[in-house]
This record gives sequence, C-alpha cells and structure tokens, in this order.
Amino acid sequence: MGETDRPGAGQGLWQLSLAQFRHAVAERALPGCGAVAAVTADLAVALIVKALRVSAAHGDACCNALLTDARSLLGRPGAFADDDVAVFSDYLKDDEDRKADLSRQACAVPLATAHACVEALGIAERALPMVEPSLRCDVEAAVLLLVAGVDAVLLNVEADLQGLGDSQARARVQAVAERLAMAANHYRRPSG
Repeated sequence: MGETDRPGAGQGLWQLSLAQFRHAVAERALPGCGAVAAVTADLAVALIVKALRVSAAHGDACCNALLTDARSLLGRPGAFADDDVAVFSDYLKDDEDRKADLSRQACAVPLATAHACVEALGIAERALPMVEPSLRCDVEAAVLLLVAGVDAVLLNVEADLQGLGDSQARARVQAVAERLAMAANHYRRPSG
C-alpha cells in the first residue's frame, strides 16, 4: 500500500474534515475499525470534558479536579487512530521479515486504545453524579461509545492474535484483552 493509498495522502486523520474521514473509511483500505473506534473514543472523552467543564463553572472543586483528569486523557485515544493506520499500512505490505513485529504492533495499538477507553470510563463513572442534570446524557452517551470502542478494538486484537507465532505471546495478549473486556463490561448498561 503506497502513501497515496492512505487517507489524506500523508495527512494525519485529525487533519481531515469529517467528510474526508468518512470518505476514506468508505473508499480506502485504511482507516478501518480500529481507527474509527479510536476517533469515536476521543470524541466520547470530549463529551465528558464538556459536561465537566460546564458543571465546574458553577464552582465545584471536585468537578474541577476531575476535569483536569479528563482533559489529560483528551487526545490520547485519538492519537491511536493514526497509529492504527500506520501499523496496518505496514502490515498490509506483507513484509515477511517484519511479520512477527507487525503482528505485535497490530495487537498493541488496539490494546492501548482499549486501555484509554477503560480509563475514560472510570472518569465518566465519577463524573456522572457531579455534572449538571442536563449534561448527564452527554456522559451517558460517552459511556456507551467508550464501551463500544473497547468491543470494536478488541475485535482487531482477536483477528490479529494468530499472527503472533509464539503461543505464550498469544496467551499474554489474550489475557490482557480479556481483562480489558471485563473492565468495560463493568460499565455496560443492562439491556432491557
């Protein structure tokens, strides 16, 4: 896959307009589900930041402290979107000499994204009772998006697990993925 096959021909995903990003997702090999999940997760963090920022304006010191935590996370999940595109662009080149390393990276990026999502879920859980009632829907929506983000990126891990030639490495990655899935399940809304 050449540089011109990447979205925005060398631009990072965050330099694309939403319409360009959507077009790249629909019409190019990359970005795929990992990058889309990472971008969505970052937007979910932005919803949490917004709810805390507006609520903190009313002088709540606890809200201000949590807002600092949320702001420090803002941008981290989104950075993994560009990492995801870069790793999978290299992976699709089918370089046998780098296959094991690229398989590790292909698992590491979505695991890092899932970890950032779980961290954001913890912030959202603490934020929910603090934010103004009219902003709780933003935090609740962020939780839904973040849980879905974990689910989506762990699909990538599952798909790329077999590329890890070492069974012990597969077991370690699988264990991390399972821990992240269990952590996200803690925040999953009951159906019904």
